[in-house]
Amino acid sequence: MMPRCSRARAIALFAAVPVVARARAAGAQTPPLRIGASPTEVASEPVYVVEGGALTRAGLSGQILPFTSGGQMIAAVLGDALDIGISDTLQIANAVTRNLPLAFFAGGSLYRSETPSTLLCVARNSTIRNAKELEGQAIGVNGLKTMAEISAREWLRQQGADPALLHFVEIPPPLAVPALERATIAAAIVGEPFVTAAGDRIRRFGKPYDTIAKSFYILSWFAKRDWLAQNAAAMRTFVQTVYATARWANARHDETAPILAKWLKIDVDAVRTTPRATFATSLDPRLMQPVLDIAFRYELIEKPVDATTLIARTG
Repeated sequence: MMPRCSRARAIALFAAVPVVARARAAGAQTPPLRIGASPTEVASEPVYVVEGGALTRAGLSGQILPFTSGGQMIAAVLGDALDIGISDTLQIANAVTRNLPLAFFAGGSLYRSETPSTLLCVARNSTIRNAKELEGQAIGVNGLKTMAEISAREWLRQQGADPALLHFVEIPPPLAVPALERATIAAAIVGEPFVTAAGDRIRRFGKPYDTIAKSFYILSWFAKRDWLAQNAAAMRTFVQTVYATARWANARHDETAPILAKWLKIDVDAVRTTPRATFATSLDPRLMQPVLDIAFRYELIEKPVDATTLIARTG
């Protein structure tokens, strides 16, 4: 079980993660919302919200700040260097159980088993053919003690590997495929568009997220509870804008492809052939609870957590 942690120490731990800060514009009456995003397809919704123009049409403005993980965004939000971030259920649950004042306020990207955007992969020429052969090998994930790690542990356990013999290392999403090719790691959780872009350079090994549920939130939108309360009217508009953007992005891949290609710095034709994420149009705690249940089973949260306690309603 994870050791208990004081609020002060928890803040220090999160604050130790590097953050990207931006000074507010001097004299601005309504500063742009500082919104975090990461370089993966499932974390692209903030970019669509800003670059697609819906935020401006709603009378708000925003600036995207790049981060490589949800943990970095948590640190930035707690340090007031970021207003809004996206993170997975597990990381926010750990923050909340340590009495940090964070909450989800809108649903984000969804995992769907029939169209998985995140897979466990090995290099094309890898000799690994079964889960047991990954014991003692380095397995890359985009963050330790995250959904990626616990789902991979559970999937490999179900396939016959000993979870105690599995070794996970943190690696940024764009570097996972190159690391597989160099044999720096034996396997990795790889998300889109990097799976499709790699083509036959990698071999799809499994769908670990299926061990959590057939559908659940990969990422959701979060902020500080007091900040949400202080900006309640703006946030009601923001949530409506997020869900309007989700409906547009889900239906208009042709229009979002250039935005995503620019954000990920990849060729737009590669984006057009990539399976795309599905974005939520509501916030349902039932799509968070399976993550919390498996996290407690793997002792990545120190006590059972009810998903409803992680949510702040904006209206």
